[in-house]
Amino acid sequence: MTDLRINPLTMTDSYGKIFLYNTESTVACVPRHTIRMSEPVDPECLLKAVRIALLRFPHMCIGIEKTETSYQCYVNGEDPVVLPFDPAGVEHRYAIGSADTHHYLFLVGYRGNNIYMEYQHSISDGRGFEEFIRCVLFLYLQECGKPVANDGSIRALDTMYTREESEDAFRALQEMEPKADGIYQKPEAVHAEGLTNLGDVAEVVTDITFPFSELRAVTKKLGVSPLTVLAPVFSRAFYRKYGNGADKPVISQIPVDLRQVIPSSTTRYFVCFLDLPYLSEYESLPLEEACCKTHDFLQTQLVPEQLLYRGKAASEVCLELHERNMPLEDKVKEGIEVARNFVLQDSFLVTNVGRFSLPESMLPYVKEYGAILPSAAQTYALLISSYNGTMRVSVAHKDHDFDVCNEMVSLLSELGIHADSRTEPFCVTRYSGELCTQDQII
Repeated sequence: MTDLRINPLTMTDSYGKIFLYNTESTVACVPRHTIRMSEPVDPECLLKAVRIALLRFPHMCIGIEKTETSYQCYVNGEDPVVLPFDPAGVEHRYAIGSADTHHYLFLVGYRGNNIYMEYQHSISDGRGFEEFIRCVLFLYLQECGKPVANDGSIRALDTMYTREESEDAFRALQEMEPKADGIYQKPEAVHAEGLTNLGDVAEVVTDITFPFSELRAVTKKLGVSPLTVLAPVFSRAFYRKYGNGADKPVISQIPVDLRQVIPSSTTRYFVCFLDLPYLSEYESLPLEEACCKTHDFLQTQLVPEQLLYRGKAASEVCLELHERNMPLEDKVKEGIEVARNFVLQDSFLVTNVGRFSLPESMLPYVKEYGAILPSAAQTYALLISSYNGTMRVSVAHKDHDFDVCNEMVSLLSELGIHADSRTEPFCVTRYSGELCTQDQII
């Protein structure tokens, strides 16, 4: 039954609430999407586009306020802002949700030909935020006078916001009792010893790019998926750097979109996580065979019953903590501990957001797309995306010797995939509930 006392615009999901109590140092609170345009960005047109997009996405108009026991969302009536990024992208760090962003839990920035869009993970997952990105880009190009047309793939002003777009889709799992049968019980994983839990230290991002057609040829030949090529390739590179011959697996933590199991138009967070192991004995196998074994294992973990179990179990833990009657300071400490322990069970994080698609009329003006998942308490975080025929693996990392990324490029070459790489400083946008609410009085 619908609770009419709840403002649908302030609804966030059960799982994502854990991010309210964390910081950019503990989990990946603030992913970044970068869109390279064909011309220098016009900040006035960009700001107009954001204002209009918020009419279509009113549930993005939220900020954070604190009570004695929790952080809560409220409807934010401030004018949005677009923020200049410094030339190197490392000199000034904004804090999302603070006065920097006029207290919005998303950030829109620009520098040269680049548009940057970020979001606090409590309000969305990658797929959900991409709906907002596409709308902003479409409206921006319209404001710039470009002849673009909506082919029906963009939630723009020719469609109307519905409450389902901001629903907590995890609520659909409440009456279900999915079973855990067959879920992988993971052992201790290989870690990059000494490089986890470093706190707020500098990260870099290595972009590894290659033609999607070359990856597609490999997946077709082996009967596998892009993820079950890229995950074991990086895992092999990781094991060669940090495994030291140990009889332990490299385990990648992978989010899976639950919309494929429970259809939903929500733009909120709606994923579960599974663990994908690269066993130490795979080192003696040809790389192609390791990819096939990884693919076969993944199929055993994509059973809908298992995914629903994972989603329900994790969201219930996060929602219970959010609603618990305990001092806010203690809740923050516990929230950080819960999230950090979860991500540090695995060797690294990998997110596959898939193909970023736009109407054909927009393609001449949007030249590149990529996204970064900050590594936070982990050493490495990978985000896999593709746009306009180019596959991109963006690796955020704290290991500045680049051995693992260089080895990944070499291993891809063994498979017939010719990759380029480029490494740049990565200035992670800050987040903490304290920063967002420092001027508020309980």
